[in-house]
Amino acid sequence: MARSRKPVNPGSENALDRMKMEVASELGISERVSSQGWSTMTSADCGRVGGHMVRRMIEQYESTLGGQTTATSSTTSTTGMTSTAGTMTSQFDINSK
Repeated sequence: MARSRKPVNPGSENALDRMKMEVASELGISERVSSQGWSTMTSADCGRVGGHMVRRMIEQYESTLGGQTTATSSTTSTTGMTSTAGTMTSQFDINSK
């Protein structure tokens, strides 16, 4: 099945483009993107920008969850391990054990 390039939420496309340029400027590649375009960027640069965007979106989502849920001292994941860390993925991080 072919992947659709249509955004799930069309209204968020402008916000994602702004975030992409913010991250590019933080990484110091925004001038090159502005002058040459994204098609000339290396896959490493594009991957770096995408990784930072995903990290930022996860942080924003977790911060909204923090205000909606009650705080507990520990949580048990589906694997049965107990975690007291603050992020959603930290309970599955093998490096933190």
